[in-house]
Amino acid sequence: MSTVSARRTTKGRAWALGLAVLLAGVSARAHLARNTAVLLDIGERSVEAEVQMPLDQLALALTQSFDAVPADVIRERAAELPAYVREHLKASTPDGRPFEVEVGTVGVQRVEDGDCLVAHVTLRAPPGASARAFTLTDTLVLHQVMNHRALVSVRRDFHTGLFGESQEMVGAASAQTPSLLIDRTHGSWWTGFRAVFRLGLHHIAEGTDHLLFLLVLLLPAPLLAHGGRWREPDRLGASLKRVLGVVTAFTVGHSLTLAAAAVGVLRLPSQPVEVLIAVSILVSAVHAVRPLFPGREHLVAVGFGLVHGLAFATVLAGMGFDSGALAMSILGFNLGIEAMQAAVVLLVLPWLLLWSRAPGFTVLRIGGAAVGGAAACGWVLERALDVSTPLGPWVEAASGHAWVGLVVLAGVALTMSRRSRRAALG
Repeated sequence: MSTVSARRTTKGRAWALGLAVLLAGVSARAHLARNTAVLLDIGERSVEAEVQMPLDQLALALTQSFDAVPADVIRERAAELPAYVREHLKASTPDGRPFEVEVGTVGVQRVEDGDCLVAHVTLRAPPGASARAFTLTDTLVLHQVMNHRALVSVRRDFHTGLFGESQEMVGAASAQTPSLLIDRTHGSWWTGFRAVFRLGLHHIAEGTDHLLFLLVLLLPAPLLAHGGRWREPDRLGASLKRVLGVVTAFTVGHSLTLAAAAVGVLRLPSQPVEVLIAVSILVSAVHAVRPLFPGREHLVAVGFGLVHGLAFATVLAGMGFDSGALAMSILGFNLGIEAMQAAVVLLVLPWLLLWSRAPGFTVLRIGGAAVGGAAACGWVLERALDVSTPLGPWVEAASGHAWVGLVVLAGVALTMSRRSRRAALG
């Protein structure tokens, strides 16, 4: 073969190879548009990881074929998938000691716009090491699909105030750099406590049903019951003592079930709990019209507080915190709830006490009870029977203008009190 002919042959092969690489890259990009997501819940001694691998890319990594049907590949290789995850997801301390890797549930789930294989993995730090600083090595899919990426985010971390509502992106793993240093040592217990305290504040501020129960239960608090009816106002000291008893009892009730449910001792489906919360408002509304349990409001408050605590616990459930962070979460969240409840009572109670000693308080009591009862009926229907009603949403919308209602309450209470004093003088 001549030198010229050899050069032409070599050049032709180079062009063919370049074209093949280009076509392969185009094909790969057409098939590999989605990335793996790794969501981390950081604890003191362990890390909970949720790994979401797009099925099409995982199937390509397992078979090295663009023609493989992802669902068939996953079904045929279901038994080996936990071992596959364990082999390709590692963690180690900064000085190189390996974490223990435990693969939990592995299954197909719909995530956003596509099906993923979702694996739940526990990474346990070696004895004496912290899980707050480690190197994560992820070669899932990446060991075969060179242009794939694994996007790593922290979903929960008590020390930095992350509780699952948002995620903090910390980096990406690739075939070229599959290892990523995760450093969460910048957080603190105080940061986490403040964040979970604010979470408790917001939960009550946005929990219209919880606040409505407490407010409706307080409506008859300034009054004495005689002969099955609410009569004249009670002494101020006695009224304040009764209100303090109701609020304290409600606090004790929901604190007990909040703690029990948050640590996993007590679990109930959310639907019956939400229905019972609506029922508690309805019972309180009836009591505000006609006394059902005069003098025993604190007992009813502690009983219904147990129910409300189960709903509060849903915010903390599943956070994956270890014992220390979980204890601080329960304490901070509960204190946030109490602070918001106390603020509401302090803002509303003076005007209830003032107006109860003037004409027209019966209108407020009956009207408030009617609003609470109507909202409760709407919530019962919605939560028990999945029936849409305008009542619950109407109250939710009205709660957005609570400050207007408070100003009106204060203005009317002051006006009625002045009229009452003028009438008494003359």
